[in-house]
Amino acid sequence: MRFLTLFILVLFLFSCGSKEVKNDKKKIPEDTTGVQKIPGPDKSYLKKRPEEFQEFFMLTDIIPFTGKTATKKDVKSKKAVFNLNGKKDPTHAALKIRLPFFAFLLQPDNKPSKYVAVMQAETLRGDTILGYKEANGLYGICKPSELEYFEVQRDNVYKTLQ
Repeated sequence: MRFLTLFILVLFLFSCGSKEVKNDKKKIPEDTTGVQKIPGPDKSYLKKRPEEFQEFFMLTDIIPFTGKTATKKDVKSKKAVFNLNGKKDPTHAALKIRLPFFAFLLQPDNKPSKYVAVMQAETLRGDTILGYKEANGLYGICKPSELEYFEVQRDNVYKTLQ
């Protein structure tokens, strides 16, 4: 009986002792191959040239508004898209960039971007405001961050004219 008690006690001590397991394997990241990623929107149209779009031909009559800041009279006569009315502000100026240029206006809720011709560019207090015309004849204003640029012209859209 003593032998049996001693045997159980030894067995108990060895089985309850702290076990240190060495794990030499590096942590393997979770397997995400089973998870399908949602593809981003197709932006292959930005690799094309502006002339490859039907809208381009609807916007070839654009006369850019350059050289000065627009007045209310310019907007009424449809020479300009907008008037910032910053006569007394020394930061208000027309941007000296090549106009018109063509781009895509980003739309909310992941709707397809709209093809536009940018025809007016002014700065006021450090902000750049652009005036554009859509192929359907509507005009609007936006900031440069709201546009997607064609890859062929992306680097030289905002180069200053001399």
